[in-house]
Amino acid sequence: MGGPPWPPLDGRNTLSKEGRPRRTAHTGVPIILDAELLVVGFDMLQRWLLRIGLIISAILLIRFAIDFSIEMNWWLAAPFWLLVIAALAVSAINVFDPRAPDRAADSGVKARALLLAVIPLGFLASSLDCTGLSLQGCSPFCTFIKLVWIPLIAAICVVYYLTRKPAWLTMITLMSFVALFPHCVCYNVGNAWWIDRLGASPLCYGWGFVVSMIGTGALRKEAVYWPSLLVSLAIILGATTFFVSHHYFDFPW
Repeated sequence: MGGPPWPPLDGRNTLSKEGRPRRTAHTGVPIILDAELLVVGFDMLQRWLLRIGLIISAILLIRFAIDFSIEMNWWLAAPFWLLVIAALAVSAINVFDPRAPDRAADSGVKARALLLAVIPLGFLASSLDCTGLSLQGCSPFCTFIKLVWIPLIAAICVVYYLTRKPAWLTMITLMSFVALFPHCVCYNVGNAWWIDRLGASPLCYGWGFVVSMIGTGALRKEAVYWPSLLVSLAIILGATTFFVSHHYFDFPW
């Protein structure tokens, strides 16, 4: 009697946010848009992946910073700790800050493009730290990540930039976790603790993973673009500097 003049479909909610029925182009029957459900689902998955990624990043970076501080001089350890704190702070803001996106201040196609670009660059910089310019990694899995997985991540970044669909951003985040599989056998300051306990280290692409969590977190939030980009570039610059000093000057080890 007092209900709506259209029948519900399978008991599902058929109203839009404005209270109007949604109808298909062919039948005119009100239905809920499955695409909207998918967007919500991908966003929820992305949110939890970023939370898990933040915890893993904290474990990897803090463990690395402790070992680095024990073995290295204070003037090397101090900036290392600053970078760790900055990376974790920006990651936490991207994940937990409840404020709405400030599109007027953080808008810009360039910022989004740069954030997407630094994701594969972060993994590439980590790869250079491990095996330099050699195409072969320290293990078969390391080689796979270097030659196959990083280019795939770069390709998905391009697809997301062109489509802006949340599913592709979630895919980038998921793919980033693969690089953390313990595989590195380079026994050094960063890896020794892990190798002694697991037989291999997950830290090889650790900094690249952190850059990916920062970048995807900022892109999902649609804010904090420039702080995220600044920290990510600092990580890549630090990794590149280590690549040169380690492989060509045997410093700091």
